Amino acid sequence: MVKKSNKKAQIGETINWVVATIIVILVLLFFIYISIALGKSKALKAEPNLNNGKEIDWINIKTEIAYSMNSNNKDKIDIWISQENFNEENE
Repeated sequence: MVKKSNKKAQIGETINWVVATIIVILVLLFFIYISIALGKSKALKAEPNLNNGKEIDWINIKTEIAYSMNSNNKDKIDIWISQENFNEENE
């Protein structure tokens, strides 16, 4: 039994795999680029009240932002703030 080698079929199959691999890599690079661009454009919609040049209470502003992002930890945040305020008063 003589085995015929079909070189044209091997070349065609190799070219198909190379082209498919290049397309998959380009699609992955495209999605990585888009996800990086979307990650940079993420903006918080909390607008602090600037009180016309008066001193800004950054703890309250950060607390409002934290509550707007995730209110599940509200009790933990309140406890942390109360402990921080207690430590400042006793110093």
